[in-house]
Amino acid sequence: MNKYLVIALVTLGLVSCATKDEQYYRSHPKELQQALKACPSQQAQGLNCNQLQQLGERMNTLAYQLQSSPQGFGSKILSLQEHIAKQELELKEKASPEAETSLAKKRHELAEYLAVVKWLESPES
Repeated sequence: MNKYLVIALVTLGLVSCATKDEQYYRSHPKELQQALKACPSQQAQGLNCNQLQQLGERMNTLAYQLQSSPQGFGSKILSLQEHIAKQELELKEKASPEAETSLAKKRHELAEYLAVVKWLESPES
């Protein structure tokens, strides 16, 4: 039992010290807000203030889209999921670097959309 507790604490320690890159801030909008507030006085790990600002603007644009048209935003998510599923099937049949790049881009875009939904629409725990 104690082994599992130690392993869990070590894992949490490693995760908390991980570099906070653009992907981290895309999936954690609240952390992005805090980093933007502290940016002039405290430099964020891995990103400069200008990069954080651009990422914040992108997340704000997505948040505005969600608030102005939740159904339209949801349909974009569904459309992205359909494209991802089709591209995964195509990759199983015939692998190509362009298709893999496109699939990765779609997955990142879907992750952004879902992060905004989680941030604004899910209940706080």
